[in-house]
Amino acid sequence: MNISKKARELIRLMHYWSKHPVASRNIPGTILRFLRWQIGTRLLDYPIIIPWIGTTFLCMERGMAGATMNYYCGLHEFSEMAFLLHFLRPGDLFLDIGANIGSYSLLASGVCKVRSLALEPVPETYTRLLRNIAVNGLSELVIPCRTALGERDGMISFTADKDTMNHVAPKGYAGTSIDVPISTVDGVLKGLPESTFWKIDVEGHERQVFEGASLAMQNASLKAMLVESTPHCVASRFKELGFLPYQYEPFSRTLSLLTTHITSVRL
Repeated sequence: MNISKKARELIRLMHYWSKHPVASRNIPGTILRFLRWQIGTRLLDYPIIIPWIGTTFLCMERGMAGATMNYYCGLHEFSEMAFLLHFLRPGDLFLDIGANIGSYSLLASGVCKVRSLALEPVPETYTRLLRNIAVNGLSELVIPCRTALGERDGMISFTADKDTMNHVAPKGYAGTSIDVPISTVDGVLKGLPESTFWKIDVEGHERQVFEGASLAMQNASLKAMLVESTPHCVASRFKELGFLPYQYEPFSRTLSLLTTHITSVRL
């Protein structure tokens, strides 16, 4: 990476921090954590365990851009993560679709003390998920599953070189891809308690995920979903089932109705 590219990346980070509800309150402290991480991971070339929220820890290493934002800012996806922390109660079942290294599952099970089903298809990332479960002593609360989710069981090609942005590989993908198992939501939830809350981060594969979740989505126990994007056909199905899109304001703990799906809540 050349100097100009590094400078652009730092400017991008500074802009993000200036808009973040927590990081913006102490920019010098955020910059100090950034510098500590950048220098420390060059001197110590192995995974580092960092205290996080409550009694949880994040085990991270150099190159994990999404995870390190949690270290810089406290909660990377602040509104979404705060909603999870404020919403879940002991006895709930949290479905973490596209778990990556398990940040959301750690909050759900480590802080809220609920059971989590964490699904991550990429083997290297799945190993990091297992490591975070072990570091936090959450093997009795977090159920890991190395699979992608879609409309049917089978195998599917998945990118393996995009960190938190890994997704179903398009035809002719020129980067690194691997074949991973694919299941359905209805299949993985079979035999488990009724789920209460889903987080879905599948980089454009939402329609297929929901096509394999027709039974689970009708269950009255499912109260809320965090969805990055929602195809029109899925949005209409949400409305039929009583889900509406909201934006969450963590400090006042209020929901505002939206025209796009960020947090879907069943009223």
